[in-house]
Amino acid sequence: MWTRRFELSESIRRHRLNSRHLPGIGLPAGLRATTELDVAIEGAQGVIVAVPSSAVRETVRAAAALIRALPVLVASKGVERRSGALMTQVVHAECGEDTPAGVISGPSFADEVARGLPTRLTLAYDTLEGAPSPRAGALAIALRRALGSIGIGLEFESDAIGVQVAGALKNVVAVACGMARALELGENARAAIVSRGLVDMRRLTLALGGDAATLWASSGAGDLFLTAGSTSSRNTRAGMRLARGGEAHGCGELAEGLVSCEALRVLEGRLGLDLQVARAVREVLAGQAEARSAVLRLICPEGEPAPAASHEAALLPAGS
Repeated sequence: MWTRRFELSESIRRHRLNSRHLPGIGLPAGLRATTELDVAIEGAQGVIVAVPSSAVRETVRAAAALIRALPVLVASKGVERRSGALMTQVVHAECGEDTPAGVISGPSFADEVARGLPTRLTLAYDTLEGAPSPRAGALAIALRRALGSIGIGLEFESDAIGVQVAGALKNVVAVACGMARALELGENARAAIVSRGLVDMRRLTLALGGDAATLWASSGAGDLFLTAGSTSSRNTRAGMRLARGGEAHGCGELAEGLVSCEALRVLEGRLGLDLQVARAVREVLAGQAEARSAVLRLICPEGEPAPAASHEAALLPAGS
């Protein structure tokens, strides 16, 4: 494992601990850590990039010469802020289109995974021909076997776009749900926000050329359920702080949803979309709206189109 922090590398090497992110959890004896990229990648069958989305380009660029021929899986969930690029697109831009780039995603709170608790993840490669290279396919099968041996299921999808859209937007939805939780608007309100989020996910997935059916994978509905429904989620907690007037980025926690809602603005402008949940979070972050009014607009939007006359008549009792 590569890390830029020498003290973390030493803690893993000497004590098998990551006390900042996984306090009290012993790491496997076979895990090695280093601050040298070439040492970490030497002899690798493939690479998993698990840094914040804002650092993916910098990290991949630094390692490009070493990983260009290797399958690369990105575990980062987000959209690049300036370009609006998905993470696999960033890998292709830095390493070339021939590099097998994919994404691994799903409901996976790190402490639960580290403690050996079960979950199910999704893996998808970003390919032009619709199928990964033999080397990438071999890595995917090896990962499925390895993860399965510790109780983690791994499903394969052919739509890397949908997997990545879901991974980015579910964090934004969780921020909005965190605001609703802090405002004590109830479970019904959070469910309504989740439904709005699913609509946004579907619209963006289709606009980018993905398959909306991918959103029902573990990386879609499963990860959305986890992140938006639990206070163990950094993004939910960020939304709670935001609604209470605190610093959303506080407590030393990285909430990807706060980054993604701004990055999504680039895609919205390019594709002519209005992603309602992202817009609501952006307005609160910018001080353009109060948290309560922004959340309530998601549940009951002003100016929402009325049903057609025929539909309206069907909804009313006879004689009304």
